[in-house]
Amino acid sequence: MIEYKAGYFATSLCGHDKGRLYMIVSEEGEMVGLCDGMHRCLANPKKKKKKHIQMMRSEETAEAFPALVQSPDADVQIKKAVQAAGGRR
Repeated sequence: MIEYKAGYFATSLCGHDKGRLYMIVSEEGEMVGLCDGMHRCLANPKKKKKKHIQMMRSEETAEAFPALVQSPDADVQIKKAVQAAGGRR
């Protein structure tokens, strides 16, 4: 069974955002909350079904995620992390 952790990266497989890279910020049953720091921020994450994303494990960002969420510039840091991981600009 695949474990979807906050802080992992995920690529959208379908929809108008196909190919866009996000960071997983929450998990609720069959849905995950996705954030990229530009179009979707922590206050309003994109909800997507797990079967519609391809997850990329990143233990380093998953461990740093709790501290990242607490910082005042969390969206900026998420944006930088997504871009560094190969996300669209």
